[in-house]
Amino acid sequence: MNNKKRLNILIFGSCIVILIAAYIQFTGQSKINASCSYLDPITIDIMAFLAALFLVIDGISDLFSAKNLDAKIWRIYTRTFFGVAIVTLHIIQFIHK
Repeated sequence: MNNKKRLNILIFGSCIVILIAAYIQFTGQSKINASCSYLDPITIDIMAFLAALFLVIDGISDLFSAKNLDAKIWRIYTRTFFGVAIVTLHIIQFIHK
């Protein structure tokens, strides 16, 4: 699999993850009266955002730097998608603070 195909899969999957995370966040928050997570200090959101950003950047760098990815390609995608989901949720939470 060449780098362009890997990147296309990563971008497409990330878009799907963003849509799912945003849908879950917005439908879940409409059913809850008290937004407990929004009461956390901003530093917790910043630290979680930075950790998720690390997952995304590390996944992308592994995607392009590793020579033989057949065995671990889905681990890289999964790690990157989790990072994208966490970044999405914390951006939504940051907007609401």
